Amino acid sequence: MLRKTILTALGLAASSFALAGMPGSKACLPGNVTVPCETKKWDIGVQALYLKSAFDADYVYGLAQNGFYRDADNDWDWAFRLEGSYHFSTGNDITMTWIHYDAGDHHGGFNGLIPLNESFIALNIPYVLRIDNQFDQVNLVMGQHTDVGLFKNIRFYGGLQYADIRVDASNNFLITPTPLVAAGVRAVRQYHNTDFNGVGPVIGIDYAYNLTDGFSVTANSAMSILYGTGRFSDGYLFSNDLIPVANYGSKKMVVPSLEAKLGVNYAFSMAEGVLNLEAGYQAVNYFNALQTRGLNATGTPTNSDYGLYGPYLGAKWVGYA
Repeated sequence: MLRKTILTALGLAASSFALAGMPGSKACLPGNVTVPCETKKWDIGVQALYLKSAFDADYVYGLAQNGFYRDADNDWDWAFRLEGSYHFSTGNDITMTWIHYDAGDHHGGFNGLIPLNESFIALNIPYVLRIDNQFDQVNLVMGQHTDVGLFKNIRFYGGLQYADIRVDASNNFLITPTPLVAAGVRAVRQYHNTDFNGVGPVIGIDYAYNLTDGFSVTANSAMSILYGTGRFSDGYLFSNDLIPVANYGSKKMVVPSLEAKLGVNYAFSMAEGVLNLEAGYQAVNYFNALQTRGLNATGTPTNSDYGLYGPYLGAKWVGYA
């Protein structure tokens, strides 16, 4: 569903803060497609994001206590996006952005497995699942602003993207099997952690359509291809500090991503610059970014997408240098 949402939004075209509400400039070139006259500006912006994470089914599905499989549906949580730019020449800019998301959830009603020894496993032991996932994305890009007719603005940009994705999960078992209690084990926890970090090129398009003086519809689409390292680790921890089972894997990976946004912007023009207020909806997906053996950490590792989606609200100030 998340992939469909992103691809649908990509078809609309694209943009975000970078264009909407920029002070108008007299065109220096004739024709329908023009660039602004040479000028120097700067901007700084912040957005509040209300996001929900999404994974593939083979990662978040576990055996429920009623005997059926169900997913660990993570809650919504807050994130932020910071942006800063320097505008120069005829519509050029250098822009850096940072998105940070850090959320944790508890989910009950699952059953899992506990190894008693090399030959026996305790089945259907209830546990509470804890999932912590953290996401950081940093872009450093150069852009070119263009005016298409009287109502449309387009900014093309390209540069480098860095992404760091980490998901730490643990099954905290509610019952300790009798043989383990006799051996001095009071509690059992199963962990399954996975992460990816990489860097690579990113390209994108910002689009704004001016509805009235100050109001505009904005859209953005971006894609990146990152090269980096993916890791996973899983195992069991007993309360007597024993680690009876532990697995680890690491490999180099190429991870593509798609990102899309759709929103509305209002620009307040002032003598010193322009204040932009923007709200909308966004989605981002990193394909096959995480290695996992599922909630119960069994079988051969597979790859899972990592996605975030939700509404955003923010402000940006564009001033004259």
